[in-house]
Amino acid sequence: MGASAASTQLIFFISAILVSSVVVGVATNSVFDLTSGIDDRSNTVKNQLTTDIEIINDQGAVPNNPVLVYVKNIGSTTLNQELITVMLDGTVVANRTLSLTGSGSAYWESSSVLTVSITQTLSAGDHTVTVTTENAISDRLDFRIA
Repeated sequence: MGASAASTQLIFFISAILVSSVVVGVATNSVFDLTSGIDDRSNTVKNQLTTDIEIINDQGAVPNNPVLVYVKNIGSTTLNQELITVMLDGTVVANRTLSLTGSGSAYWESSSVLTVSITQTLSAGDHTVTVTTENAISDRLDFRIA
């Protein structure tokens, strides 16, 4: 009877070790996934906090056909100019030309100015242009065409 009790305890002990190993493996994977998600989110927030742009046009002198918008990167993040969204009077502008001033690279570096050229003739009256970066940071300019 003593050997039977010892072997039963040994089986329970080995089962407990196997179950705890599985639990530790699952918990480790979950903690790793959670940590990766927190790292990704913190990088996104850091990029948003260090990104800032400003439309530097004179409200009273926005050229018409083409509509020229000058946007300065006043943040410390280097941006991809191809990932900006331009809206004119609430409509996304797909046909636009971009050119960088003050930057030697293809990326929109801090303190450089991006010229957005929109080939469109605007009617007289009030208009709005909004430029949004890849980090969801935007600036808006309200202007009037006489």
